[in-house]
Amino acid sequence: MSTSSPFSSMLSTRASSSIPPASQAYEPRLKGELAHRLKHTILAHSSAFSLAFYILFFFSGGGDAGLLSRLLSPRVWLVASLAWTVGVLPVIVLRKANLAADGTGATSPVGTMATAMSKSSTRRAVAVYTVSALLLLVLHMCDASALKESVSLNIFVRSRKHPFYLNGRLIFLIMAQTWFGLCFAARNLMLERFVFRWSRNTSPNSSSVYLNLPILLITIGLFTLLSFTAYNVIVGLTRMIVLPILLRIPIVSSVLRPLTAHFVRGPWTLILPLRHFSLEFRTFILGWTTLANWEFAEALFDFHIPQSIYVSHTTAEPNTTLVSGTTSSDLVFLHFAYAELHSVATDTSPSSSTRRTALFSDQKYNPSLWSTLARASLVRLGEDYQTLLRRGAPAAPRPPSTTTATTAAASKLPNPPATPILRQPIYKPPQQSPLARILNTFASDSELSKAADEVAEEVGSAAKDAHVPELFRSVVATAASVVPVPSSAAPASSAAGQTGPSVDPRAIVRRAIRACGDGVVQYVPPQIRVLGGELYDWATRERVHKRAEKTLAHRELDALIIESLSALVCASLTEDRYGTVQRDIPRILEALVSFLIAVEEYREEVRGVYVALAGQDASVGAGSSEGEAAGEGVQQDISPEKERTRVEVVKATEIIDTLEDALKAGISDIVRTFGDKLSAFKVPPKIAKRLQSFVDYI
Repeated sequence: MSTSSPFSSMLSTRASSSIPPASQAYEPRLKGELAHRLKHTILAHSSAFSLAFYILFFFSGGGDAGLLSRLLSPRVWLVASLAWTVGVLPVIVLRKANLAADGTGATSPVGTMATAMSKSSTRRAVAVYTVSALLLLVLHMCDASALKESVSLNIFVRSRKHPFYLNGRLIFLIMAQTWFGLCFAARNLMLERFVFRWSRNTSPNSSSVYLNLPILLITIGLFTLLSFTAYNVIVGLTRMIVLPILLRIPIVSSVLRPLTAHFVRGPWTLILPLRHFSLEFRTFILGWTTLANWEFAEALFDFHIPQSIYVSHTTAEPNTTLVSGTTSSDLVFLHFAYAELHSVATDTSPSSSTRRTALFSDQKYNPSLWSTLARASLVRLGEDYQTLLRRGAPAAPRPPSTTTATTAAASKLPNPPATPILRQPIYKPPQQSPLARILNTFASDSELSKAADEVAEEVGSAAKDAHVPELFRSVVATAASVVPVPSSAAPASSAAGQTGPSVDPRAIVRRAIRACGDGVVQYVPPQIRVLGGELYDWATRERVHKRAEKTLAHRELDALIIESLSALVCASLTEDRYGTVQRDIPRILEALVSFLIAVEEYREEVRGVYVALAGQDASVGAGSSEGEAAGEGVQQDISPEKERTRVEVVKATEIIDTLEDALKAGISDIVRTFGDKLSAFKVPPKIAKRLQSFVDYI
């Protein structure tokens, strides 16, 4: 018979449920909205642009057909659609697959390229760009307008005497398209195009992309012209220098001469572009068309993907979904979640006020919605605060716990056997013969040799103390310095002599390249040598603003978190019924003020770079002869290095301003809202002193 009362189930405590993770409540809905935006905005606009571009300006639809004939030709539409499918669609899919939240963190162009090329995704991206460019070339060669020149684009030239000579026009087109793909990939890597760029100042109007279309076409046209010029220079140098050298190598010559011997003959290299102007123009137009379609698709992705997306209002519990999104481990999803939270926190409509009140007073989950939100926000700010203190350096690995290591090592030790192990020999040692005893007496490790060594040391020390002539003292020192060689050294030395030192092929290649480079540098003109030094300095020099970007990598996200937290704290003064937020106000203020102090210190450090350089220039100017500077009124020109540093410091200051302005605005709003009520909160003296400056200012 049960003894429980009928009221036991009513009076028993029931455990509160936890907030669902972001992977279940928030991320699936956001992914659905992003997929919808990708299909109906980016793919649709990109395909429309590519179709119009190819139909109006590229394909002729067979012969000299007019615009109306091209618009009504099914073949033109089919070829244009196929060109977008094989040439542009893979680039969009690649951009979506390689989207990353963090950049390379490099501070120089060489570091950026080296870090990017160390990733397997970068190599796949380069392959996609190259293959897409070559597929567009194949479609271009299959176009009806190219039939007139298709005879000149065979694989081999039409020659009975040399039937295996490769067609230079075809090779020129193939290598040009490959070069355009590599240049565009390198440009995207230098710009870190695959990194998610959050921008809060963009408008959701798609017409702005089309308004900037002329600038986009002009920019990509200039980039195509520069890339094509560099390609022609490389082709000319290859024809004049590289190919003749290769044809003189015996083994390589036997392979290349039947195919490429005619490339080194013929007219001068400088007049080849003029003799083949139609091929040059056709190659340039093909490259410009390819890069323009890629750049437009990339611009659509850059503009539409970072736009804010609000998904919490479509669920039954919008606050739960939104707070769950702030706990996501993906920084891209965190951007969208905090952008929506910022909209809810700063909106003054009655519906947003109701949502904030429900957020503050929620007791359904354990921990509550506000506790989860505050903890996730402060943890995110704390991680970026530590990164700022380390100046962008990675965190040091935590040392392993000694207790855990000792316990794990002890657990791995086998149990000792029950029978003790005998450590002494069980057999009687053999009796040595008298001759062996005599030989052991004179051995190097015997007692007699040890006594002789001690005597030699005593004699050496006595020789140092006494006034012994230098001749005898050197003999004594030499005798005392003789050390017996162990018996194991002889086999080791013999083995080393047989095998020889290990040879690293990569080290040999590096030394050969370095030696060739040094030899070339010795014979180049001084102007070229200076230009090479400037290019090397440009490629390897650390940028101040790149260092600031690395130090404040998540500044846009931190600004969103700060503005959202400060707005919610200000709203809690009238909308928090139970004082849930007031318990966390001291922690929030301490975090914001500490972050602001660190940001201000970093700003002064960045400014000090330019101040130190200006001080060096001033000291150099003061050390010059007074006779040259007196009474002449000559204004000293600003050195290029100083001007370059000034520009970088200005860019770094703009990066710091994004976070510093958000911190100052958030703290000012809280101080202005609470006023004298802030005296009820206990904060450290350093934080209180900094808050007092805000109170005095307001």
